[in-house]
Amino acid sequence: MAPDGSGLSRSSSIDVDRISELPDEILGKVVSMLTLKEAAATSVLSSRWRKLWKSSVTVLDLDAGEVFRGIACLNPPYSSDEERDTWVQEKRRWYINWVNGVLRQLEDDDGSSPVISKFRVQFFLEKECNSGGDMDRWLEFALISKRVESLELFYFTYNRSHHYVFPEACFDHIKTRASDIKLLRSLSLGFVDVRGEVVEHFVANCPLLERLVVYHSHSLVNLRLRRIRALKYLEVNRCEPLRVLEIGDAPKLTHLHYHGVDDPTEELMVHNDCHRLVELTLGFDFCSPEMAFRALSAYVGRVRTLTLKMATTAIMFPSNLAELTCVERLTLKSFPTQGHRSILGWTTLINACPRLHTLRVLVVTTMSQEKSRLLREPAVVNKVKRTSIKEVEIVGFNGFDLDCEFVEYAFEYFIELERFAIDRG
Repeated sequence: MAPDGSGLSRSSSIDVDRISELPDEILGKVVSMLTLKEAAATSVLSSRWRKLWKSSVTVLDLDAGEVFRGIACLNPPYSSDEERDTWVQEKRRWYINWVNGVLRQLEDDDGSSPVISKFRVQFFLEKECNSGGDMDRWLEFALISKRVESLELFYFTYNRSHHYVFPEACFDHIKTRASDIKLLRSLSLGFVDVRGEVVEHFVANCPLLERLVVYHSHSLVNLRLRRIRALKYLEVNRCEPLRVLEIGDAPKLTHLHYHGVDDPTEELMVHNDCHRLVELTLGFDFCSPEMAFRALSAYVGRVRTLTLKMATTAIMFPSNLAELTCVERLTLKSFPTQGHRSILGWTTLINACPRLHTLRVLVVTTMSQEKSRLLREPAVVNKVKRTSIKEVEIVGFNGFDLDCEFVEYAFEYFIELERFAIDRG
């Protein structure tokens, strides 16, 4: 008998599993708050815990972040390219086995599995994909009878020719069983070669779709999005072969992000019924100033937040630039090319925004001060004193001439500045 007369010895009280005495509702809530790895680990405790895990998991975030960090870190766990390849292959093999194991545990004996609200895969391909069969099965798992609400596939690779191709078998399935995707609210495809027809089918058969991202697809040539009644956020980013992007009947679209690569998209059409568009990001890697301006001027209607990204050679706008009357926040990002123009070329655009309050300039420089001076082309400077601009931030400041001359301009012509920040980035 214990000293306190309870009749329970100290050792026996320690051995009692009090957690397992809790009702399933509470344990399920606890499991749902764990990370995927932690939650999966509980499934080996007993058949009861396995059922709890399967019934409580609604989010599958299968992130290969460890591989990404090992490749990008300053002190990687390898000292040569050969060791690096071996290390990456080992991590890739571990990740594939881990994902396959998780999905196997989730499937019942009859092949069924729980409803998954969010399915996210982040994986590093790098070289020619020899794991397509595994990744096809992951996608099938997410799409077939899971009533998934958020689907994100991001198969990062340095090699542009080694992309994951959206499988035709999955496309055939969703064409015949559209009910499997009708609850989809968010679709993000990164480094996935997907045809316009596939994306258009998702849009047409997902009446709740609010967010659509297509990033680095080599198969996207024409994309016509019509009757996208629920869509709020659209991003089409660095899809090199894209020639036509048409957006129509999108009454809830508030954010549009388009970034071209080589030749600019021949037809970038945003119809007038996109009247809620308030945030616009336009980027052009290699594009003439005229084309950049044409894409800008046609679609800024009611835009309040505008972001432009372009090569330094393209920082030039016509002097008769039409006013962008609603723009209040403007972000300008320039990246270097063989030749470049002073960032004072932005001033024409800045002064075309009469309501501009906050200005953010991001400068990316990869050359020396002397080379910068030799290659720099003169810019047309619009010298107009401004009272509306209250906040200015310069990111990537190096103290070069092109940086300093913009700072001097800001202090001289933005006469009611309240905040000025410099970040060397």
